[in-house]
Amino acid sequence: MMSRLEVDSVNLEFGEKRVLSDIYMRFETGKVSGILGRNGCGKSCLLRIIFGTLQARYSNVRFNGKAVLRPFRNPKMLRYMPQDSFIPKYLRLKNILELYSCSLAELLNDFPEYAREPNMPFGYYSFGQKRLIETWIILKSPSEFVMLDEPFSYIMPVHVEKLKGVIKNEKSGKGIIITDHLYRDLLDVSDDLYLIADGASLPIRDPVDLKRYGYLA
Repeated sequence: MMSRLEVDSVNLEFGEKRVLSDIYMRFETGKVSGILGRNGCGKSCLLRIIFGTLQARYSNVRFNGKAVLRPFRNPKMLRYMPQDSFIPKYLRLKNILELYSCSLAELLNDFPEYAREPNMPFGYYSFGQKRLIETWIILKSPSEFVMLDEPFSYIMPVHVEKLKGVIKNEKSGKGIIITDHLYRDLLDVSDDLYLIADGASLPIRDPVDLKRYGYLA
């Protein structure tokens, strides 16, 4: 059965600066939804509002038609990967996978280069390696929806391609919401696409719309 996650009527201001004011987005299980926008447009803020860790002046987040105030308290409904690393440096890879109900065998199937490192403390990995592991863990976690904030940035192109394969496989069992500046990669995996511009959300029906709205030259 399809589940849906919706957000609308978001009003977010920092001082006298209005960041978000006219937002409606609908996400569904079985689909990848991409969110594009220039730096500072409010993409990351919107994800945090949906997750419940940033309070807007007003917002309405609904899961299957019912309002939810703090989705972060229900990881089976929604998980979120922020831009900053969120896994403690002292934890070892195999323990991290256990905490998120993920399989080491599945990780090694997707990224066999980690085969010799199940006991490696997380802090020893490079930023790109941490990013890849955190993205994979959130994608694989048992949850109806996952949100990924810039999963393709800072990782090697060969890993981006593998990660896109994981995303396409995982969407059959969950809804996946992604923001990233690497728009070609985002276009490659997205079923639905939104652009945030001037505080509003604009549904993108065709890549040509990105030029029409001024996102692409």
